Amino acid sequence: MLRIGLVAVAVLLLGVWIVASASRLQWQPLCEPGSGGWLTGIAISPHDSRCVLMGGDLLGVAWSADRGERWHRAFGFLSWEIGEFSWHPTDPKTVWVGTMSGPHVSHDSGRTWQPQRNGMPPISDGHYSVPIEKVLFDPNNPNRLIAIGGSQRRWASPGEPMWGAVWESTDGGQSWHLLSVIRDDKGKGRNIVAAAFAASSSTTLYAAVDGLGVFVSTDGGKSWQPRNDGLPHTNVNDLVTHPTDPNTLWVALGNFRPKDTAHWLPGGIFKSTDGGKTWRQVTRGMELVATNDPNLTSRFEAIAVAHSRPEILVTCDTAWNRGTAYKSTDGGESWTKIADGSSVDRAYPAGLSMTVIAIDPTNPNVIFMAGSEYALRSVDGGKTWTDVTAYRVGNGWRGRGFSGLCATNVRFNPFNRRHWVVLALDHGFWQSTDGGQSWTTGKGMPAWGGRHDVAFTGRNGEVMFVTRGQFGSFGGIVKSVDGGETWTVLAGKRRGLPELGEQAQPISVHAINPQTVWATIGGKLYRSDDGGEHWRIVHDGPSLSWIAPVKPTSRSFYVAGDLGVYFTPDGERFTLIEGSPKPATFIIVDPNNPQRIYVTSWRSKMGGLWRWERGKWERLRNDPFVYCIAVHPQNPQRLVIGTNDHPYHDRCFATGIWVSEDGGKTWQPANDGLGCLRVQCIAFNPHDPTQLICGTLGSGFFIARWR
Repeated sequence: MLRIGLVAVAVLLLGVWIVASASRLQWQPLCEPGSGGWLTGIAISPHDSRCVLMGGDLLGVAWSADRGERWHRAFGFLSWEIGEFSWHPTDPKTVWVGTMSGPHVSHDSGRTWQPQRNGMPPISDGHYSVPIEKVLFDPNNPNRLIAIGGSQRRWASPGEPMWGAVWESTDGGQSWHLLSVIRDDKGKGRNIVAAAFAASSSTTLYAAVDGLGVFVSTDGGKSWQPRNDGLPHTNVNDLVTHPTDPNTLWVALGNFRPKDTAHWLPGGIFKSTDGGKTWRQVTRGMELVATNDPNLTSRFEAIAVAHSRPEILVTCDTAWNRGTAYKSTDGGESWTKIADGSSVDRAYPAGLSMTVIAIDPTNPNVIFMAGSEYALRSVDGGKTWTDVTAYRVGNGWRGRGFSGLCATNVRFNPFNRRHWVVLALDHGFWQSTDGGQSWTTGKGMPAWGGRHDVAFTGRNGEVMFVTRGQFGSFGGIVKSVDGGETWTVLAGKRRGLPELGEQAQPISVHAINPQTVWATIGGKLYRSDDGGEHWRIVHDGPSLSWIAPVKPTSRSFYVAGDLGVYFTPDGERFTLIEGSPKPATFIIVDPNNPQRIYVTSWRSKMGGLWRWERGKWERLRNDPFVYCIAVHPQNPQRLVIGTNDHPYHDRCFATGIWVSEDGGKTWQPANDGLGCLRVQCIAFNPHDPTQLICGTLGSGFFIARWR
């Protein structure tokens, strides 16, 4: 790319990228309730307890300067799969974090980050090469760092990541060299899920290794020996050390199923006072449960110790039907319940399965806990808790600025300007009836399973159809007749639909009146003429996905699929448009001209952005990472595209959002304030075209207003 001052021009096969230093769009969090994504790290600054950092498995990092009342996005990551944080012991602005893309450092208290991989393998475009769970500071020398090769989230990756690698830096992280690799009996490096220095020691380190238990090094990380005497199994999830006693440490164990039995044994907390040579169970006061289901059997994934009062510890039983947090005030010898699902008011319905816990280093009464959907804070030692990812607004909720949703769609009710819906994976349905100020889900909407599309019809759009499903599984067509206040799940053979749980992923839905509706399910197109009570297949595909109506209430529409784009004049007869890109990923009809459509083809030989008009196809962008597009409702020259990429490699190839003001001839980036460059959906507000909303893969939704 040739750079000329602040402007760079890259001439591709078709069209021109114009890379400018500024954009007319400034993105801000939409503030749908957070988090909705799996939180993997929380750290409270030892220098200023108001300063808190939080990260997640697809979320990136957010920082708070007011102890979690509000969150702000951090920037600079190669990718957004985050591990644990480590504050510099004397420099309040320096903090490290492990990521699946290697160690990153911040020198402004977590606002911006830089990868620091010098001496490690080069960045891989095909897989994660050097996953790092955490960077440890030598207690006696802050210029000496140890980076631990692992992932507490247990991320999968193609290729051969360097699991179990132990890296050392003696120059404050400027360069690294490999000290050792913790391996299994077959010589394979194993995931280190947690590690810590012994108190005041530069030579003794402890590590929790996935499936292998506890390991100790007495030579600064050069060699390691297992220390599991007294542990019932080696499914160790977390490890913490006493801040002043180098021989005392605790581990959190998951549950375990012995061979030749269907019965799962509960996990627990175990303590060693002799440097890990022996262990004993310390669970007095806990209600441990064993079942035949690992998700319902007691298990422990996190434990934290109060550095200012090390007799105080906090942990959590993360069994789905229990979700109970415990606190000890005697070094783990006994425990008292301090929270469960019934005692905490929160936006998301998931139980209290807290997999990350942090205690303020200077105030043991301040505790943060987080799990798969939200984070909590207590300022009174666990007596009361506050959701620090969302707060109540009337009968709904509003996010505090750090969403972790894997967005799939955003829709505006065409009959009600204040009715918005955002959809996502997992617990992925929130609707607002006040223009985005507060959000609800409604009664009867299933709590989990992913949502992809919504259609509005009837008076004021009060009849709604939502497609639900995740990981290829059918979750039903969910219907409301009262504007989303209550919901009914439609599924099963008696309706002509797949059964719940069958491998038949639903994607898109289109309704022209309360009775007539189409939906793509399992790559096929279904139609109902009685409001969803009964369905029949009208097109077998293959792999049909998004529906794009010529007009919102039109029987004529386009459908994207693996073989290209189909057109139907009546929802019954279909024609494959010759020359259309294969596969067609996303499709939209220009709201200014129903004879013009835009199609994206993601990560394919025909990848990029295509326009079809007057019977001809034109390739506007030869970029295989273009994923979605929006067209301004009043200005056909204004196009906005979102690029996307999967998360399973060191570096993200998505470049965020690009804008064209000349119908696709030239493009300008528009990523200011955007917390993640993996964009899954984008849409103009048809009632107020100055508003633009985009959804990202793992960082929720953002809103911008055209300046």
